[in-house]
Amino acid sequence: MAKAKSENSAKMKDVADLAGVSIKTVSRVLNNEPHVQEKLRRKVREAAEKLDYVPSQSARSLRGNRSYDITLVCHNAGSIYVNSIQFGAVIACQELGYQLSISLIEHLDEMAMADIREAFETVMRRRRPDGVVLLAPYANDEKIGFVLQEMGIPVVRVGPVDLQNKGLLVEIDDYQAAIEVVRHLTGLGHKRIGFLRGSENQRSTHVRYSGFSVAMEAAGLSVEADLVRPGAFDFQSGYEAGQFFLDHADPPTAVFSANDDMAAGLVAAYTERGLKVPDDLSVVGFDDSSIATCMRPFLTTVRQPLSDLGATAVRELVSSLSASTPADAHRIVLDHEFILRDTTAAPKG
Repeated sequence: MAKAKSENSAKMKDVADLAGVSIKTVSRVLNNEPHVQEKLRRKVREAAEKLDYVPSQSARSLRGNRSYDITLVCHNAGSIYVNSIQFGAVIACQELGYQLSISLIEHLDEMAMADIREAFETVMRRRRPDGVVLLAPYANDEKIGFVLQEMGIPVVRVGPVDLQNKGLLVEIDDYQAAIEVVRHLTGLGHKRIGFLRGSENQRSTHVRYSGFSVAMEAAGLSVEADLVRPGAFDFQSGYEAGQFFLDHADPPTAVFSANDDMAAGLVAAYTERGLKVPDDLSVVGFDDSSIATCMRPFLTTVRQPLSDLGATAVRELVSSLSASTPADAHRIVLDHEFILRDTTAAPKG
């Protein structure tokens, strides 16, 4: 009886021979190093796949002093926004031969510098990540950025950031997207337009509100302070804002919500009172998360390519790890899209 072939019995030399390249080229491709011709990359990967070659993770780590771990640091692992970005990051890590670890650290941005340092020292002891993906609100925190720089941990940030030395950054143009939302609503004839803010410690709240304000002014409309409501990027705060608008002596005819979860809560409040969206209120969300097509009516919103944000962040981070010098400040802006569905219409009368 023939002996079963042992797992990973193919060697790097076998891959090199089949691909017709040197062992050094195979090593560079499998370690995702830059400046390798795409044709050679493809030949090496096809050969490795044909031979079922899997490089030893421990050997890779020893050779390159890497752990082949990327750690995504977030504040809320239950968030649809976080989970969607995480999915894209996982896919990219798998493509590049890395593992994605998740570190849920609540209230990190409220900690003292010493506590932030201790938190990341714990992450480094447990995972030894080659780099860190920072999501909002941590992506825009000066103290966190300083600690990571001090510890020499490569980082890529996802979302709008106003730090001086932002390093690697992947985002959409939140400001322009907000302007497009207002133009849509004013184009329908709305003049009393409310705005539902998100969490105040997240840069996206401020950028989206800025775009909203500028577009309102450009349309010759004033932003009424009592039609701008606080929120927390969750369903409950949207529901509470809806209750406020319903009891207002002169409620808005349209509301721009800084994310979809709050928009869903807003719609629920109106539906509960027997009113209809968009007949009695037009609503626009932001993100195009899964709730936008689970709720009724389907939500008009701005689509962020959340999965692509995560995947792009990982690819940029891994690419920077192989660079001979530290990455300069580099901003990648992915495309957003205005998605017209069922929650907007011309105002009554």
